[in-house]
Amino acid sequence: MISEDAGFEELESIAIAVHSLVGLPTTIRSLKRKGLRLENGKILDRDYTGPILEEVLRTGKTIRGVPKEGTYLGRNVVVSPIFSEDGKVIAAIGIVDLLSVLEMQEIIRTVVNNSHAVVFLWKNKEKWPSEFVSENVVQFGYTVEDFISGRVLYGNIIHPDDLERVKDSLNERIRRGEVNFDIEYRIFTKAGDLHWVNERTFIQRNSEGEITHLQGLVLDITERKKSEEALRKSLETQKMLKTIINNSQAVAFLWENKENLPTVYVSENVTQFGYTVEDFTSGKVPYKSIIHRDDIDSFIKILNRNITEIQDSFGVEYRIFTGDGKTLWVDEKTFIQRDEDGKATHFQGLVVDITERKEAQKMLEIQRELGTELSTTWNFQTMLNLVLDSCLQIDGLDAGGIYLKDELLDLIKLVAYRGISPEFSEKISRYKTDSPEARQIWTEKPIYSLDFYSDTMADAIKREGIKAVAIVPLKYRGEIVGSLNFASHTLDKIPWSVRNFLESIALQVVNYIAPVCIQAELS
Repeated sequence: MISEDAGFEELESIAIAVHSLVGLPTTIRSLKRKGLRLENGKILDRDYTGPILEEVLRTGKTIRGVPKEGTYLGRNVVVSPIFSEDGKVIAAIGIVDLLSVLEMQEIIRTVVNNSHAVVFLWKNKEKWPSEFVSENVVQFGYTVEDFISGRVLYGNIIHPDDLERVKDSLNERIRRGEVNFDIEYRIFTKAGDLHWVNERTFIQRNSEGEITHLQGLVLDITERKKSEEALRKSLETQKMLKTIINNSQAVAFLWENKENLPTVYVSENVTQFGYTVEDFTSGKVPYKSIIHRDDIDSFIKILNRNITEIQDSFGVEYRIFTGDGKTLWVDEKTFIQRDEDGKATHFQGLVVDITERKEAQKMLEIQRELGTELSTTWNFQTMLNLVLDSCLQIDGLDAGGIYLKDELLDLIKLVAYRGISPEFSEKISRYKTDSPEARQIWTEKPIYSLDFYSDTMADAIKREGIKAVAIVPLKYRGEIVGSLNFASHTLDKIPWSVRNFLESIALQVVNYIAPVCIQAELS
């Protein structure tokens, strides 16, 4: 008779009977003493207890559950109470829940067969014949029977260009005594399509350490590979675009729609403006701070109008200050980014230096206006003043003079000037026709070098602070009649665009000045 004080001796007969009947791991104990644990027809523990046994003894109810600790941690068990004749709980007996085990096996089978991972058990033989394959191998167009019957050997569906690599990698893992193997390669489906797969294999060895089987999970990763390839091409495209942008005139910006337009991103070619990427992205230089003060109000007005009118993009031209303090004209093409509520959050802009274009437009306008004004006057001094004032509108040119040949005195004389000191004007007021300066003019070629002046004039040039010069001969009917002389105190050299402008002006104005000079001489 079992009692609440029964030990393993009293419990052994009933435990063996139940264990023999169900063939499953069996446990038993009394209310006050520990008991037995049996597996595979043997008593493994004569001083056993478990959390579910103890809970059943406390509650007096059958429990199906999974222990969170103890020998049967994580396994489904069922434990029932044993009652005395007067209805008191005196012991508890439990077994591994067979129904739950079978249900779990079915769940695992269902999960595997409905997943992307195909389970294989291959023999460690040539081309890996299959002993087992899960039913979801149909995703590759094959049946279980194709592999189990030997009609299809797994090695034969691996792409020939990948097969040797798979073999070599597996052999290397085996040689190193590893227990697993992970590799990606291509296989052919039954329809002949090519799929990328990831294989994760456990290398099975017998008691003597010989490789007997390979248990693998084969996962179709074709879509991932396509995504990776698309991403790779996208990154290559981005890299190419970045290279194009960083080697182009267009500087790319991404600004936040906040005070002073803080910069989130700027392309590396912002160095052409005399700044670094860090200057802007660190917040040290807010973009708004480099916009010319005379243009900032109109810029903000245009920006706000396009935001209010819910425009997607707009263009605007304005001036900016470079890192070294110079002024540039830029053309900005901006795309307005909005959130899902339509609120403008960022501005994506391309900023292009258009200073040369603006200067060219300005030069054409100056030349047109000068031609109009010269054609309406016969006053010689007015003509000279018009030429000087027009040319000195060009950025960088801040001094100038006009020389004309005096046949009677056999010299060339400074007949009008701007932007030089009286002392310097006196020194350069006249040159004899055989002087080094005059001889250079007679060559009929423009001069853009300080070498134009003789050594005796070097100190005077230095004191005057002149850094660059342009001397353009005035030729009328095949004869040199004078020259246009301009200088800069700020530029190291006269830009090509300005040179072309001055040479065009010389061709234009000589046709107005020379006839007046000839008329004056005749008079």
